[in-house]
Amino acid sequence: MKRNDGRKAEDLRPLEIKAGIIERADGSAMVKMGRTHALAAVYGPKELYPKFLQRPDKAVLQCKYSMAPFSTEDRVKPGFSRRSIEISKVMREALEPVIFLEEYPKTAIQVHVEILQADAGTRTAAFL
Repeated sequence: MKRNDGRKAEDLRPLEIKAGIIERADGSAMVKMGRTHALAAVYGPKELYPKFLQRPDKAVLQCKYSMAPFSTEDRVKPGFSRRSIEISKVMREALEPVIFLEEYPKTAIQVHVEILQADAGTRTAAFL
């Protein structure tokens, strides 16, 4: 049995990862997984404003997942959708336990993931 792209059921998509591609980010990567392309950037830790959002004991992790309007054949509506809000929440919940947030009290760490081209597996590409 073959998939639409010609792969066998047990074959993985081709994977390409490049790190450090956004000069102004504290960390960044581009992931190509088959025809799905994702761009990720991390900023921080940096002081969090407004101050009432600060946590005295650890950093606040802010995650944003979004799909570019041109990422699919049918144009995606710009801005937040229920799906992007949910995936952002899942991303934050997955990353919080593996980041030493307690090392950076009163700060924010921001993780941004933009899907540039979607062909299934966007969540997987975002988390790589």
